[in-house]
Formats: sequence, structure tokens, C-alpha cells
Amino acid sequence: MRIGFIGDLHIDYNTHHDFLTALAQACDQLDLDTIVFCGDTLTGAEKALSFYGRLQDRTQTRVLQIPGNHELYCLSEKNKTSLCLDADEYMDLMLNDEATSLFKNPIVHGQWCIIGGPSWYDYSLHRNYRRMDAMAKHRFLRRNPEYKYLQNTDQNPFINEKITARSLMLMERQLRTIRERAHGKEYKICSAIHMLPLAEMYKSSHVWATTVAFMGSKYYAELYESYGVDLCICAHSHIRRTLMKNGTTYVNVSLGHNFKWKYKTDLLKELLDTIYVLDI
Repeated sequence: MRIGFIGDLHIDYNTHHDFLTALAQACDQLDLDTIVFCGDTLTGAEKALSFYGRLQDRTQTRVLQIPGNHELYCLSEKNKTSLCLDADEYMDLMLNDEATSLFKNPIVHGQWCIIGGPSWYDYSLHRNYRRMDAMAKHRFLRRNPEYKYLQNTDQNPFINEKITARSLMLMERQLRTIRERAHGKEYKICSAIHMLPLAEMYKSSHVWATTVAFMGSKYYAELYESYGVDLCICAHSHIRRTLMKNGTTYVNVSLGHNFKWKYKTDLLKELLDTIYVLDI
């Protein structure tokens, strides 16, 4: 079985490319049995799910997905708080979609289990995280407020940690279920998330030292180490990078914005250059 992974297509920004045609061609050229989208395909859950359905009509490759932060954003033109669903409802749309949800449809093949789920950020990738008090976290929230997610004006300084904690709980439940199966310790595990699990997967320059706080959570990597996860596929940062740490291989599969591509006028080539293929 050949499984491809890609994230951060941002189709509503990269509007001058034909993603349906190019993705169908990429799936065919790579001979993929399944393609997994690792979040931020489009802004808005309904638009993303509609796109996955249209792509499935164009290819024999199975189309699966996990949500990124952009799938949880609200898209109403005006009166956002009255016309939008809460982002928890958008997340449920993504996670519970029978046809495409990797969270609902984990892949078990041979020695491998491929799982995926939601992820968020809690500032813990920032080097000063342990010294942040409520006021410092409130300042972070004001700098990068997720109003589209929260749908309120509470500005709870701990809201992002709360959201991340829920995703960690769901991930640990998945990992524990695998390891508690008969011969569960023998399985190789691949976990697909949108956010970063390690600060090392981001830019090392001091210019980006603050931005890394919004990139993910170190607690995903701690779970991977505890449960012996072999491979993590992530996205979000728009920085393609691969490294190994404490027995886990980390691969970032961000496509990102067109102006950063190697093949700026050839989407198919860029997709083939970005998609990570796992043969199992």
C-alpha cells in the first residue's frame, strides 16, 4: 500500500492553479492507494469537505483528511458571531465525516497503523513558556487572537492550552488503543497532525523566536516518545523539513504559498516534490 501525505495547500490563496486536475494526476503518477491531507487545504470546513468530495470523483485514490486551523475558521461575510457555527462544530464536521476522516477511519495494514486527528498550539514550543504568567499569555493572545475559532470576546489567556489539551487527550486515546490491542506493541505507528510537535521543525533564527509559540505543542512529541511512535507527519509552518529525534521521524509536508515554491508555475511538479509517500 502506498500512502501520500501533503498539507497547507491553501487553495483559496493559490487561486490561479487547478488543484483538482493536478492532484488527480499526482495520485496517478505516484500510484497512491490513499492520499492524506494534513490540514489547511481550504478556509472553512464545508468548503474543504466539498473539495475532497470533488477530488474523490476524479481519482481512484482514497482521499482522507485531518483538520488544520484554517478549516475551523468562520467564513460569513458579516455578523460573524450570529451567522457562524462554533469552531468545535466545524471540527466535529471534519472528524466525523464518514468518507474522509482519518480520525474516524485509521489505516491498519500489515505492521502499520496510520492515525490522525486535531492539533493546536499552547505556546510550549517557545523557550520562555515555563516563565509565562497569565498576563504574558494574554499578550500572546492579543498578538495572534483566534477570534475566528473562539467566537467570543473572553480572551481567556489559557484558551489555547485548553484546546490543545483536548487534542492531546484524543491522540493519547488513539495511541493507547493501538498499544492495548493483541500484539499492539509490535505495530509501527504513523501519526498525522497539522501543528508542529518540535521547535526544531521551525526556523532557528531569533527573528522567529516569538512566532514559534503559535506553531504547535511539545507535548505531542512527548506522547510520541511515550508510545513509541515511529513517524509523525505534520504541516502548518510552510517549512518542509525532516529530522529524527528519540526514535521518531518527523516529516513536514507543507506546500505553502506559491511565491515560496521551487516550481512556481508548475503545480504538478511542486506537488510531486512535496508529497511524502509511505510504502507499507
